[in-house]
Amino acid sequence: MDESRAARAATLPARRGAPWLLPGGLLLLLALLTLNVLADGPLVGVDRRIQQAVQTRANSATWHWVGVGSHAPAQLLVQIGNNQVAIPVLVVCALIAAVWRRSERPLVAAVIGITLLLAIVIPAKILIARAGPGLPAVAPGAMGVFPSGHASTSSVCLGLGVLLLAPDLPSWARRAAVTVMAALCFLVGVALMWCNDHWFTDVVAGWALAALIVMAALRITGLGGNTRGQRSAVARWASGRRHEADTRNSAAGSKPDD
Repeated sequence: MDESRAARAATLPARRGAPWLLPGGLLLLLALLTLNVLADGPLVGVDRRIQQAVQTRANSATWHWVGVGSHAPAQLLVQIGNNQVAIPVLVVCALIAAVWRRSERPLVAAVIGITLLLAIVIPAKILIARAGPGLPAVAPGAMGVFPSGHASTSSVCLGLGVLLLAPDLPSWARRAAVTVMAALCFLVGVALMWCNDHWFTDVVAGWALAALIVMAALRITGLGGNTRGQRSAVARWASGRRHEADTRNSAAGSKPDD
């Protein structure tokens, strides 16, 4: 009974949502945030209110220690978004995944992710030229703060690195790695606002852009998640179980009577 159900499940097409829905939503979010900055839209006021509330807490006597000093927790989290830290982490993860799989595709995915990151973030910062909290207007040709380079860099490198390793990890380790990665990326964004380096929408735009880059890198290299391999594994399992059952039945049928 179990074998027949598994065999039927293996032949059924996977139920998948529209593949464009998530990237389309992220792209729309990124476009709206960009237009809001360029047009001085309503979210600019939201940014100011969030920045004021965060800085009131950050500068209070109770929480001052979180962001002051080079070894303060918030400052250390911000450093995760530096190219000198995040990119080597991605490269190491890609190398490990390439060795495990005996394939160069994880390395290609890392190269694509880094290339897209640098090719998009730097020109966007120059073209949009948004001034950071409490800073003067950005000079022509200089980089602004939108989208957040630290938020996008940490999310691309940590996210892509973990996703390259995840298929080869045990399920418990995979869940733990993804959870830690998501928490770190979130905390980096919070730290950027805590240290008054970025507006709230800078960080959100960095996260959205990073997710799009990670998905593009995985899709281009064919490493994106799909159910084809799972269906094949189920089919092989069911076939093996049927073969074992047939063998047992044949052995039982050929057993001489007492």
